[in-house]
Amino acid sequence: MSKKIAVIGAGISGMSSALLLAEQGHELHIIAKGFSPDITSNRAAAFWFPYHVRNDKRGIGWCRKSFAFYVANCGEATGISMKKIIKAAKANTGDEDSWLDFMQPNTVKIMYNSEAPKGYDIAYETHVPLVETQIFLPWLYKQLEGKKASFKKQELLDLHSITTEYDAVINCSALGARVLCNDHSVIPVRGQVVLLEPGFPNHIFLDNQTPSYIVPRKDATIVGGTYEENVYDEKTEKEGLDDILRRAYSVFEGLDKRKIIGNWAGLRPYRPQVRLEREADTNIIHNYGHGGSGYTLAFGCAEDVVKLVEEL
Repeated sequence: MSKKIAVIGAGISGMSSALLLAEQGHELHIIAKGFSPDITSNRAAAFWFPYHVRNDKRGIGWCRKSFAFYVANCGEATGISMKKIIKAAKANTGDEDSWLDFMQPNTVKIMYNSEAPKGYDIAYETHVPLVETQIFLPWLYKQLEGKKASFKKQELLDLHSITTEYDAVINCSALGARVLCNDHSVIPVRGQVVLLEPGFPNHIFLDNQTPSYIVPRKDATIVGGTYEENVYDEKTEKEGLDDILRRAYSVFEGLDKRKIIGNWAGLRPYRPQVRLEREADTNIIHNYGHGGSGYTLAFGCAEDVVKLVEEL
């Protein structure tokens, strides 16, 4: 039976939840204080990787279901492609291999010593979805518009004030949950990146201990990053950007010849564990706290949201 549903938040968690609910025939109303391109989800490097979710084994299923969604929707129109990724690590840095449990079985090649990138002792090679946010988010909006979803720009200060208007309220408010749910376990983690002219390299590079990553998109090569907890300022800082480039140049010879075309910063909504549950004795379903794994978890979490709505 069709339900009237409000989704709070228009980032990747909200939009993926809205899409899967709309595909079930529900009436969707997306309410957010900001929409693409003026949201953090637009600034994500957005390659599939289990980043800061390894302590939550629910993430294995969420990751794999999202992986399957992206594989099924690869193409120019969606901005999704499969890219080689090389994840590199140095010895004795505590970069344990628990993340391998989240990967597709039998898809990871291990490279030791001389095979690994310059300055690293071991590396892992596989292929993962790369989601070009500047293409994918507009595609998502178009899909929802085609399913008669409505979009309303509004900053909510109280979730319970709208529960009588809808059969279900899906809270995908990310950092907004600090106010909406009085949940101060959600914190901002700022990430800064530099944008280089596109065309090099042709694969994703990741060192998530530093952290350092290089992501080749059509519009730019994204070079990151930083992990700055409890920083609320979405501005970049020259010192951080210079350090990002120094690390990247040390790994990829020739990268320093690429023209710098911009930079940006975004705030990841980190929580020790993703909150995905129905709030007791309400029609509110929470889906927030995905940190730097928003795109990696989005469609797996959205499937669980659909199930919780069916139980109402």
